[in-house]
Amino acid sequence: MRLDDGHYFDAELAETHSDLLYWAKLDGLPVALYLLFEHQSSPEPCMAFRLLRYVVRILERWRHDHPHASRLPPVVAIVLAHTDGGWTAATSLRELFDLPDDLLALLGPYLPQLRYLLDDLSMRSDQELRARAMSALGTIALLFLRHGRDKQGLLTLLRDWADLLRAVWHAHDGREALAVLVRYALLANDATTRQNLSEALVPLLDAAAHEVVMTEGERLIKLGEARGEARGEARGEARGEARGRSAALVAVLQARGFRVSKAVRQRVMACGDVATLDRWITRAATADSLRMVFDQ
Repeated sequence: MRLDDGHYFDAELAETHSDLLYWAKLDGLPVALYLLFEHQSSPEPCMAFRLLRYVVRILERWRHDHPHASRLPPVVAIVLAHTDGGWTAATSLRELFDLPDDLLALLGPYLPQLRYLLDDLSMRSDQELRARAMSALGTIALLFLRHGRDKQGLLTLLRDWADLLRAVWHAHDGREALAVLVRYALLANDATTRQNLSEALVPLLDAAAHEVVMTEGERLIKLGEARGEARGEARGEARGEARGRSAALVAVLQARGFRVSKAVRQRVMACGDVATLDRWITRAATADSLRMVFDQ
C-alpha cells in the first residue's frame, strides 16, 4: 500500500480527528482505503455524512490528477474509534435520512449510499488486540487508545504491557515512539502526571525513559502556554476591533444629528460583535431614526 500525503478532515477538527489515506491495487485496479481516527469520548452522530464529504474530496483530487479518466476508484472508509460505552452512531448514510421505513425503501435507490467499516476498540478485549498481526508499536498504540482515558487503571496496565513497551523502546527510533505514547497519555488522561508516568515506566524500561517523560511533559506545558497566549492575543484584537467599530458608530450617529444618550452609548459600547456593529453603522448612514438603526 502507498500512503497518500493528504488530510481530508476539516481543519477545526484537528484536535479530535486524524486520518490516513492509502492507495492499493486490487486485481490491478486502484483502491483507496481512507482511515479516520476518532479521538472523541462520544460518537459523532453524523459520521457517515462527514465521511461522505471526505470521500468526495478524495475523488475530486483524484479527478484533478486524472482529468481524462471516465471512471472513479472505489474509496473504502474505515473508522477507528475508542468512545466511552461503545459506538452507537449510524454506520451508513442511509440510516441518517429522516424517512419512515416504507418511504426509505421506495427512495433508497435514488439516495447517496455510504457505509463505513467500524473498528470499535471499546468493544475489543486486550487479548483480541494483542492477537492482531501488528508490530509491537501498533499493538501498544491500540491499547493506549483503548485505555487512554481510564483514570484508575492506565498506569497499572503498563505492567501488563511490559513486553510490548520493551520491544518498542529497544527498536529503531524507540525513543521517538515512546515519546508519542507519553504525549498521548498526558493529553488524554488528566490523572496521569509526568511524575507518576515516569515512576511506572522506568522500572519497566530503564532510567533514560525518565528523560523522555520529562521532555514531553515540558513540551506540552510550553505548547499550552503558547496556545493560551495566542488565544489571549486573538481576544484582545477582537475587543480592540469592536471598540473601534463602536466609536465609529457613535461618530456617525452624532454626525447625522442624532442625540446619543447615555443608554444608547452604553448599548453600542457593550456590543462586542463586529458584524452587528457593521450592520448598525450601515443603517446609521441612511436611517431616519435611532429605532431604524438598532431594531432587528
